[in-house]
Amino acid sequence: MNYDSFEHAIITSKKLSTTQLMENYVGMAVGNYTISLDFCIGQVWRHCQPSIYKQLSYNECNNEVFAEIINLDERMKRYAYGPPVESIQQLLALVSAGVMTFDFINDPEIKPTSEGWNFTSDGKHKMVHFMIDSVLDSPKIKSVNSSIVKLLLLNDLIKPVHDDLGILTDKNGYIIPNDHKKFVPIALLGRLAKGTIIGVDAILECFGERPKSWSKEAVKRHMNWIENNHN
Repeated sequence: MNYDSFEHAIITSKKLSTTQLMENYVGMAVGNYTISLDFCIGQVWRHCQPSIYKQLSYNECNNEVFAEIINLDERMKRYAYGPPVESIQQLLALVSAGVMTFDFINDPEIKPTSEGWNFTSDGKHKMVHFMIDSVLDSPKIKSVNSSIVKLLLLNDLIKPVHDDLGILTDKNGYIIPNDHKKFVPIALLGRLAKGTIIGVDAILECFGERPKSWSKEAVKRHMNWIENNHN
């Protein structure tokens, strides 16, 4: 069964336009529209996420299972998270005023020209003179072109959790090398650790236990270094 194309009266239709989808979700959020099943599940999922992140990060599941867990969490974000209601209303106001359009958001063809970039989608064309990239890259560590990351991989100093995810770290954020005999005093928090941990993109995790654990361990290591080098 193709769940991506499944339609039912109690879930939001995927055939609606972007504008109508946004209007529907705003209506549900402020209590003006009947809540759909997918919207309800998304809100429940959002409240469960702190527990999901805590219990499933650093787990003993095999790589493929972990990748599936993260994929499910990513897919649920369209229902569990998004801009504040007021921000969506502002976007809709801009569309209504003709200042902004959603005509080219669904994987348009983009061709560079001497004037900028030519966008084509569903037979429509639009010339764009500048673009702002606001989308985070995939955490796929093997695709990162940083020379530091490439050399760490080449020398087995970091270990990818999965081909489509980031690297292995301990609970204090420090890298676990592919060769366990090697000592790598490098800590890493954030997107490139996706795979060891879940929820690296969540704001609630930016100020939670993970950065606290890292900072405590960093101070501890620094103090040990001072002590060992002054005795």
